[in-house]
Formats: sequence, C-alpha cells, structure tokens
Amino acid sequence: MLAFILRRLLLMIPTTLGVAFVIFSIYHAAPGDPATVMMGDQSSGNAGADGDTESKIDKFRRKHGLDRAFLVQFFDYIGPFNLSPDGHPWFSSPRTERETREVEVVDPASGATRIVLEGVPVAIEHLYETPEDERARLDAAVAALADDEAEAQWASARETLSASGARRAQPPIYKALYARRLVAPSEAGGVARLCDTLEALTAATPELDPSLAAGSDAARHRLRRWFAWYYANGGYRTQNTGEKRFGGLLALDLGNEMQSNVSVIEELGRRLKVTVPLSLTSVFLSYLLALPLGIFSARRQGRPIDAITTTGLFLLYSIPTFWAGLMLILVMGKTGLDLLPVIGLMDKDWDTFSPFGKVWDIVLHSVLPVVTLTYGSLAYLSRQMRGGLLDVIRQDYIRTARAKGLDDDTVVYKHALRNSMIPVLTLLASILPVLIGGSVIVERVFNILGMGSYAYEGLLRRDFYIVMATTLFVGVMTQLGILLSDIMYSLVDPRIRLR
Repeated sequence: MLAFILRRLLLMIPTTLGVAFVIFSIYHAAPGDPATVMMGDQSSGNAGADGDTESKIDKFRRKHGLDRAFLVQFFDYIGPFNLSPDGHPWFSSPRTERETREVEVVDPASGATRIVLEGVPVAIEHLYETPEDERARLDAAVAALADDEAEAQWASARETLSASGARRAQPPIYKALYARRLVAPSEAGGVARLCDTLEALTAATPELDPSLAAGSDAARHRLRRWFAWYYANGGYRTQNTGEKRFGGLLALDLGNEMQSNVSVIEELGRRLKVTVPLSLTSVFLSYLLALPLGIFSARRQGRPIDAITTTGLFLLYSIPTFWAGLMLILVMGKTGLDLLPVIGLMDKDWDTFSPFGKVWDIVLHSVLPVVTLTYGSLAYLSRQMRGGLLDVIRQDYIRTARAKGLDDDTVVYKHALRNSMIPVLTLLASILPVLIGGSVIVERVFNILGMGSYAYEGLLRRDFYIVMATTLFVGVMTQLGILLSDIMYSLVDPRIRLR
C-alpha cells in the first residue's frame, strides 16, 4: 500500500500543474481586465474623472506582469525561477512602457504620406549590474556633456562613457535625454552632444526623416529617433535584477494579493483556521448521522417509516443552502427566538471573555453554519447508504447467511455493511474538497471570513493570485479525497488490493 500511496502522491504533481494551466487559461480568457477593476476600486468609481487613470492602469499591468506573453506569465507563476524584473538574472523582462509610435508625414513635394517611427521618451535607469561608484561617474559625465558651460570636461566625459562601454553608458544618456525631451532652446546644444556621443558609442546613426529633420522640430525628431533605435536594439528588454531569484508554485510562493500586497499563502493559512474546523465538524456529523439513518431506512424498506424518512430527506436535500441559512438567521437570531448568534464566529467583545467563555462563544457562533453545511450532505449520504445496503443484501452470500439461520443484525452489520460502504466512501472524494475549500454561500450568509469568502472576494476583484490559489487548493483537496477513498476501499472490502 505504501508504494501505491507514494505513486499517487507523485502523480499529483503533474496533475496539479495541468489543473493550474487550465485555470490559468480560463482566467485569461475571461472578459474584463483586472487592472481596470483594481483602478476602479481604488478610485471609488471615479476612474473616469482621473486624467491619469490610463497611466496608472499601465503601471499596474507592468507591476504584476500582465503586459507579458501568456506562456511567460504561466511559467512565472509555476516557477521555480522568478521571471519578473526582480527575478533570476538568467532571464530578461520586457519594458512595455518603452513604446514606439508611428508618425504620419506628408511629403510637401509629392503629397504622399509616409510612416516614421519615433520612440516615446522615458527615464531609462542604470542596469542592475552597474556598480554604484560607476553609476556616479557615468551620471557626472553625462551631466558635463549636457552642460554648455562645461566645455573643458567634455573630452574626459566622453572618455569615461567610452571606458564603461555602450551597454552601461547608454541608460544614463537616455535618462538625460528624457529630462530634455522638449528640447528647449537652452537645451539644444546638450541634446546634440548627447546624441553625437550615442553615435560614437554605438557606431549607429538612426535615419532621420528629411521633412522632420529640416523643420523646427528637428532636435526633438532626432531625440525620438534615438529612443526608437534603442527600443529596437535591446533596450526593450532588461536583464532581471536577481533580487528574488526563485518564486512561483514550485517554490511554494503563491504571490501577493494585487490590491493589498498581502501574502496569499499567509492569508490562506488564516482562512483555513476558520474553514477547516467548521468543515471537518460538518463532514463528521454528516457521516455520523447519515450512515445509521441509511441503514435504518434500508432495513425497513417498503414500510411507512421508510417512506416518511425518504420523503423527509428528499425535502431536506431540495432546500437551497442560502434559503436555509437565511431562515435559520431569521428564526434563531434576534428577529426570532434570539437563541443563537448569527453573524461571524466571534462576539465583538470576545477579547474580554475568559478562556472557557471564548471557546463557548465560538461554539455558539458555529452552530448555525455547521447545521447549514451539514444538512445537504447528510440527506444525500443517507440515500447513498440506503441504496448501497439494499444492493448488497440482495447478493447470494447474504441470502446464504440468512439461510444458515443468522439473525438480521449479524447479517447486516457483520456481512453486508462493509461492502455497502463503497458508494459512500466514493462521495468522500467530492464532499471533502467542497467543504474544506469552503462554502461560498454559507460563509457569505453568515459573514464568515473563510476560504469560500476569500475565493469570492478574489473573483469580484479579478485578483489572479487569489483565484489561482483557492482553485488549486480545491484541486489538491479533490486529489487527496480520491486517494483517501481508494485507501478506505481496501480497508472496508478485503477483495480490493492496492497495487
């Protein structure tokens, strides 16, 4: 059995990765942009009134990697290497704020229209590999070149930049050009020297449009052409910094919430402390009540009590969970009998209670949620137990046992019960993940901050990390439930062997 369990646990790894890919694909195929949703939430519905909303959305997308290709985002989430800009230096990341635009130019002679590519200037930061002392030297050299009154330093400045090489020297030059992107008359000389220095460092000369180069916008056109050249020749991607080399699912890193930046795995731990006790109590009560009830009903098949039990359980199973929860709140809460608390799992003055008072308060708050979680599975399990037992007691070996003169209790509990448990144990694979994963409806009705509420909040906010974490958790619990069911098969039925 141990070898079987180990094989199944190892098989869970590729299965979980496959589930992750399916969830990831569905999330990206769903309509709606999480960046737009987040910006709408943060501006309290006044996103349209904020003139800078578009740039905020663009920044949000870059921060969370939503601007990258689908497969890059997927492998970044899976890990174990962090592919974000602060990730493993083996990889590089795109800088989508570095944009090249098409400019239409009309030829004054022929009237024909042509397209010219110009780069949108942005502040280019130093490469992460550039040491701090070298950064200071490069910044000083660039400042000297841009200063019309520092002519004596221009030659040494060019030597400093050349000594560092084009790769490291270009970012501070482009940052200085960005600061002078409007090219005021007093800045024209500095911009020209910086562009000349780029030609010397790179041995490249971006082609200028004759019409734009001859007009009043010539200096700005040359500056933007250099940005376009940089973006097309390696400046669009930057090597990752290496600050956080590993991450993703395989590194047990589920990321941070997009809005609050709280660690998802830590929040999952807090939510599980709420959901697991409620769910395990519900599962225990479901089986504790359903099995005897199913046996009782099967042994009295065809009698009035069986018909009454069957009808009652079908009615119970047909009641919607949200309606049952609301009715319990109305009847048992302050609007009704005022017997039990109906909101949350703790009283507002819980911190002031004694240790026993704290435990008792949690028990009282848990009664209604547990009842709401239990009644549906109780009704279904009891019907399955009844059907399984009725199927077994019709078998030949049961008729033989009765022919030998064994009493009914011995026939049912010693010979029939174990084999009739298989359908009920099969359901454990589906009941366990649903309950442990949290019931969205029950937790919303009773305002319980558990796994169900967390998944619901993530869906509303389109928070990728919450949606992936909660859904994968349910997927893992489903696999564990199936494994547990298989193990239980071999325990209740000696004919089944795990190989």
